[in-house]
Amino acid sequence: MTGPGTPNNWGRWGAHDERGTANLLAGETLVSALRTPATGKVYSLAIAIRSDAPVAGNRIPPLHLMSQDGGDFSALGRSDEGSADDYLVIATHGTTHVDGLGHMWYGGRLYNGFDYTEVRSSGTGRCGIEKTGGLVARAHLLDFADVQCERPGAIGPADVEKMLKKNGATVIAGDALLFRTGWMRAALDKQLSGRTFNVAGPELGGWIAEHDISIVGADNEAVEATARRGEYPPLHLVLIRDLGVYILELLDLDGPVADGVTTGLLVVAPLRISRGVGSPLNPLLIV
Repeated sequence: MTGPGTPNNWGRWGAHDERGTANLLAGETLVSALRTPATGKVYSLAIAIRSDAPVAGNRIPPLHLMSQDGGDFSALGRSDEGSADDYLVIATHGTTHVDGLGHMWYGGRLYNGFDYTEVRSSGTGRCGIEKTGGLVARAHLLDFADVQCERPGAIGPADVEKMLKKNGATVIAGDALLFRTGWMRAALDKQLSGRTFNVAGPELGGWIAEHDISIVGADNEAVEATARRGEYPPLHLVLIRDLGVYILELLDLDGPVADGVTTGLLVVAPLRISRGVGSPLNPLLIV
């Protein structure tokens, strides 16, 4: 999906744009998305941040530390009043998170043609996550947990079209796609061993570009198949570097899917990490 002829959004929102498809989520597109909820029910799509939760790739699990607790006050013989305080050490891509547009590149170029040397030990000088702002979009939940895909194991354009038709949904510019594969449920239950799951196929890149999708997410660790050592996942390269599309990973989609939800209002608020290339999230789906 990468290379000459690959569709891209470079220059679409100006030569200095660093926000990609976040630019789609404004004006009437945003106002229209806000009309999506009908019941006011809110689902959190985040997994709990804890040491034994699934993490993406070779990142370390979150570390939660108390800097002040009840024991400190007990040692002082104080039981009247007190306070607690804590710290969190976490990989920004280690729990439910969004990939920023400075996360991946190829051909020496980031999204919109910025040079990859902008990404340094101090963070990224271009396409930092702090420039994203809030992402509010209509989202389509596509449940592929027990579905036979046209190409076994790889969710392709025909599979997405079929699922949208089954759900009675039509995508418009700025919409988000959220794939449930069943991976997260198995991971939380410690039952991943020996099992295979559907993943987004690289051929989805062209379809996503054609339909102006703003966000793609999944309940697994990488949306697509984990790349072999020394390689980078091809759909990531197309979505992030070519199109400026935001990727959400390690989502928990079981709740809304169990309730039969197929469409809702997705609210994503990345932390404003200066020069960051990703951010932990507690994304919300409102129906």
